[in-house]
Amino acid sequence: MKVGVLGAGGMGRTVIEHLHKIDGVEAVVACDLSEECLADVCEHYDIDGTTDVEEILGDSDVPLVFVTASTLGHKPLTVSALEAGKAVMCEKPMATKLADAREMVEAAERTGGFLQIGFELRYSLLYTKVKEWVDQGLLGEVMNTHCYYATSASRPKGSWRNRKSSSGGMFGEKLSHYVDLPRWWVGAKVSSVYSVCAPNVISHYQVRDNYHTTYRFDNGAVSHLSFIMGPPATFEGDSLQNVVSQQQGDGHALSYLVVGTKGAAAISVFDRTIKRWAFSKTPERFQSDWVEDLTWEEPEDHFYFHNTFDQTADIVRRVTEGLPPMTPPRDSYETTRLCFAAEESADTGRIVTMDEFDA
Repeated sequence: MKVGVLGAGGMGRTVIEHLHKIDGVEAVVACDLSEECLADVCEHYDIDGTTDVEEILGDSDVPLVFVTASTLGHKPLTVSALEAGKAVMCEKPMATKLADAREMVEAAERTGGFLQIGFELRYSLLYTKVKEWVDQGLLGEVMNTHCYYATSASRPKGSWRNRKSSSGGMFGEKLSHYVDLPRWWVGAKVSSVYSVCAPNVISHYQVRDNYHTTYRFDNGAVSHLSFIMGPPATFEGDSLQNVVSQQQGDGHALSYLVVGTKGAAAISVFDRTIKRWAFSKTPERFQSDWVEDLTWEEPEDHFYFHNTFDQTADIVRRVTEGLPPMTPPRDSYETTRLCFAAEESADTGRIVTMDEFDA
């Protein structure tokens, strides 16, 4: 298979690296508007490249493209690729506007094409373990989830991700994963969203740097996300050291508590732990027993919390075998809709009812 990668920046390079290691991928061709960026990528990975996307969309030997351009390019590239008969994997967030995301889904449905959005946490072992426990009935019906996420100001001044017009906002760009996961675990429709934000402490950000957002599901379950950017130590990174280990203990946090009617689970990226408790009733009390305590080693970090490799390999396999996406585009659109609803709630200070919400 020959695969196209539309956008040769950071995520495009990651996908190209993955594709080189996947059986069945015989060639990769990259596209980027920047000739300098394209030349560097093509030389580094020894692949062909073009600044004209139509060269790839018109190539009958390319059945699959990965849209890894910046968010403003997601809708036009995805729709054009689907109309050209290509299977498409598009990175999240889907688009900077909800209407554009809807157009992408409608294009997939109109053409009967393959479209999967890059919610790779559904492949990541840290989160699939919780889903496994839910599906096995070990947690019962999930009633509460809480995500606590604290990070430094990860984007420098001038980054397109700091501007709402080009990123679509912090919620879709960075936090959509942590809306998608509770939807996946709870398995019910969200009925309402309430989001409040304090004034920014990062003055050069044109997007919000904090959220306290609560989702209520139709089955009564509640999911809360606490996101605070700024307090953890500024992280510049050392490519020779493990990313998680460098940030451990300096204020960075990414953890989940998932509570069901039969048990609970707690997961922590920086502690490299997954824990499970089982509930029972005795004549004297409500009993909770700690029954599982799992961990992993540094070399496995990628597969546990941002498993883009297995996502890429699975998409290649599905397209090769003529299978549908693991996550239907309508499902990903619903996560996207919740991100825009959270922004709407933060803008207006009101609870947003999803049945009424249409950006």
